[in-house]
Amino acid sequence: SFHDDLTWIKGKHTFKFGGMYQRNHYNGFGQQWDAGFSNFSFTGTGRPGDLNFATAGGNSFASFLLGHANNGQIHTVRFISQQWPYFAGYAQDDFRVSRRLTINYGLRWETTLPPVESKDRWSDFSPTRPNPRADGLPGALVFAGDCDGCEGSRTLADSYFNAWGPRVGFALSLNDKTVVRSAYARAYGAITTVTGSTHFLGHVQIFDAVNFSSGIEPAYRFRDGFPSYPIPPFIDPSFGNGNNVPWWQGREATTPPVNDTWTFSIQRQLPQNTLLELAYNGMAGSNLQSQNLAYNQLPFSVYERYGRDLLNRNINDPLVVAAGIRKPFASFNNTAAQALRPFPQFQNIDTATGGGDHSGHSTYHAMILRFDKRTSNGLTFQTSYVLSKLLTDSDSYWPGTSSMDHYNRALEKSIGQFDVTHNFKLSYVWELPFGKSRPFTMGNSRVANFLFGDWRIGAVHLYSSGLPVSLGAAAAFPIFNGGNRPTVTTYEGWRGQQAGDQFDPQTDRFFQPASFFGPQSDQRLGNMTRFNPKLRLMPSYQENFSFAKTFGITERFRLNFRWEAFNIFNRVRFGTGPNGLTNPNFGRLTGNQDILLDPRRMQVALKLYW
Repeated sequence: SFHDDLTWIKGKHTFKFGGMYQRNHYNGFGQQWDAGFSNFSFTGTGRPGDLNFATAGGNSFASFLLGHANNGQIHTVRFISQQWPYFAGYAQDDFRVSRRLTINYGLRWETTLPPVESKDRWSDFSPTRPNPRADGLPGALVFAGDCDGCEGSRTLADSYFNAWGPRVGFALSLNDKTVVRSAYARAYGAITTVTGSTHFLGHVQIFDAVNFSSGIEPAYRFRDGFPSYPIPPFIDPSFGNGNNVPWWQGREATTPPVNDTWTFSIQRQLPQNTLLELAYNGMAGSNLQSQNLAYNQLPFSVYERYGRDLLNRNINDPLVVAAGIRKPFASFNNTAAQALRPFPQFQNIDTATGGGDHSGHSTYHAMILRFDKRTSNGLTFQTSYVLSKLLTDSDSYWPGTSSMDHYNRALEKSIGQFDVTHNFKLSYVWELPFGKSRPFTMGNSRVANFLFGDWRIGAVHLYSSGLPVSLGAAAAFPIFNGGNRPTVTTYEGWRGQQAGDQFDPQTDRFFQPASFFGPQSDQRLGNMTRFNPKLRLMPSYQENFSFAKTFGITERFRLNFRWEAFNIFNRVRFGTGPNGLTNPNFGRLTGNQDILLDPRRMQVALKLYW
């Protein structure tokens, strides 16, 4: 990176200007078997054609000694050298209007250019390019570079140059003890390769040597080496047929995530070196990295028309033919559902790991109350309470499960997975008033002052609401990439009955029995939001303490002693158990994964300084 900043103070103004260039490298190796591997099976020395270990006999190690490889795999080297060029510039002014009022305003512009690869080993999906091995249907791969069949460009995404970030704020002193602050700003998130490269189709070979004889003959003989295989690159628009294909989606790849934030706060100086602050923070996120887009899904109306059984049948099945579903191209041999997809020659159009899904949105609102006391009489503490709410359709930039229905993505908007309604924190350090330099001395005894004086106690208290919970449904549909969610009639009363004063994982269940939620249809999508805003994990209570002292031995030597305890009261916090309605252990805690808080831990440390 290269950057420079200039500050110019003139009268009541403090101007700042700056710019930068940065080239972000995201160079990665994929999982590789570049030397190949071979598997050996009992079938190589067992009864010919018998795939049942109990009846076939045979021994895998004996097959290895004979060199009868049952299958194997080899990869070409997968090193993708990805580079994202970034440019930015800004100008701002701190304008001290008067002794009590300061205004800050500025503007930032930035852009991340489309990525390049050191050897142009890029491929991308094009929704309009004819696919040769799909009888010219639209939807094929395009390739970067200047080779025969390539696009003549090092990049396969488009540029975005409209990332302007204004900001404005003020600080107003109502009097010597009260300050009002407010600000608005638009900021942009970084663009980079989120999950590793997926744009290497045609430039990496993953070749499988498969046994098609039920073990009667080896897939290959180990002494002869690995079977020959084609070496990339394959500049073939149809290379991705039958697989998932990544898509930068043009300018979507370089459209940065946007965060619009606004704040308002009042700070008041109180007696005894204390400060009270009341604030409101708001944020709206857009263009967030997400996995909501699934362009190769079918609308639910197709399922309603044909049904699960027919859609899961092969395209050549007489019932499929009778229903009027035809092959989309001559060599097609897959299910009826696949034939009806927008791009039947592919599985999923992958905009998530392909870096082309910036469809996410979120809103966050928080009230913050903060109370600080600076050092006086040996005591310093800080405390804050936050009341907040997060709504979003994209909890994380890392792809998980895609949206339940691409054609109705509003179903994904819910309370956020990481929403914490109440969050209280308290921390303090107290220098005990005993010791040679403290209010209460230990007399004239140097030993007593050395051992028992000048200790300090510190603590951090953390109390917060639990995160919202979700439910899972078993019914899946042959037209959807995402999962299904249950149908519910209420969000109230989901918590199971508790027999005693405290939750007992041996007898109690976190959820009501599955029957509480009623029968679940496997013929329609559920109506539940991703998370229940009215039911949460158990709240989190945790206290951490420390007890410390520094022993002055000589001017050059001193010894620091520290004892620390985490979760000192050994509080237990349980999870939910399985959340799938069809799971026989629904709501029952089944293992250590349902212990959400670490047990009490203590440690003692001595550190010598000289």
